[in-house]
Amino acid sequence: MQDERLLRSCQAAEADYINMWERLVNIDTGSRYGVGINKVAAIVAEEFRKLGARVQVIPTANPEEGSHVLVTFTGKGKGKVFAMAHMDTVFPEGTVKERPFTIKDGWVRGPGVSDCKGSVNLILFAMKQLKKLNYTDFAQYTFLFNCDEEIGSPNSHLLIQKLAPQHDYTLCCEPGQVGDGVVKYRKGSSNIILEVQGVASHAGSNPEAGRNAIMEIIHQIQEMSRLGDPAKQTTVNFTTIKAGDRTNVIPDYAIAKADMRVMFPEEIDRVEKAAQEIALHHVIADTTVKVTVERSNPPFAENPGTDKLIKVAQELYGELDKKLVVIGAGGASDANWAASAGAIAIDGMGPVKGGKNHTPQECTKLDSVVPRMYLLARMLMVLGHGLE
Repeated sequence: MQDERLLRSCQAAEADYINMWERLVNIDTGSRYGVGINKVAAIVAEEFRKLGARVQVIPTANPEEGSHVLVTFTGKGKGKVFAMAHMDTVFPEGTVKERPFTIKDGWVRGPGVSDCKGSVNLILFAMKQLKKLNYTDFAQYTFLFNCDEEIGSPNSHLLIQKLAPQHDYTLCCEPGQVGDGVVKYRKGSSNIILEVQGVASHAGSNPEAGRNAIMEIIHQIQEMSRLGDPAKQTTVNFTTIKAGDRTNVIPDYAIAKADMRVMFPEEIDRVEKAAQEIALHHVIADTTVKVTVERSNPPFAENPGTDKLIKVAQELYGELDKKLVVIGAGGASDANWAASAGAIAIDGMGPVKGGKNHTPQECTKLDSVVPRMYLLARMLMVLGHGLE
């Protein structure tokens, strides 16, 4: 049954939500840009303090790169819920000046408007509505706003892996997927770094004395690119390469990097072992090949706990006569860290995205704000009360 009081409260809060959204988006917060990140962190911390929360501002290992904000509310019920969204974006300082927050034709645009400041704001406003309703039927709500998600959460993932399992459920508030969707699984991400050391020589007068690092790395890339496995949804895609700086010199060094995505953790070990074996076999004599696998987000695999959360979310969204689409995603998020630590998680709880995130086309559907605010607030209520 629809909670009419909550819906009216969400509808009445839309204008204030938009004003705060604009305020957050119009501050540059590229990862490691602490000047901007700390401004947003201060706003978020102050807003939650106004609601009576316990707030901790936690500097990163290098304080100049920003801070995380950890928010805790204590109620009178039995359910513990953890929710999170990130304050950092992929955009450099100065992007806001070039294309600030705008609304046109029902779409909201600006750097990080979807990924993920709309969601930072959504958690704040969902909680504002629950405070207005004096809702206390929960044991604890814990909200984390981290500042390094876009670079793999190198500092905050330890905090996520510690906190998430201490709660009954985790709501990762990455943007809602195109088509009004939530996310039931995400692939894990790693990087393969391939380096070749050759021998330089003059390309015109003495090429035979050289050992061409470019030719060797091309061979290695072709072989390692075959390590993907469609049956297991493992992908290996080389995306960058650097070699040589003069056309008349045989290059003595080349480096290439590949993006690896996996659904199963053991696939990382398989690909790494196979890549090391490939690196032993050269087509250019006297070259040296080195392969390194940098492991980042672990997989967030399909599981019964997430399926249960999705069913709850679908039922609650149905109170508005709306339907949630359910998808899996190749991109990783902080839900990966939570799930890998044993937490029951659902992702994609934020406002619905439109254009491609991480690009100037990033945008959010304005008319998704109120329904998604209602959904998040209802999820907090139901999960805070405790599922049967």
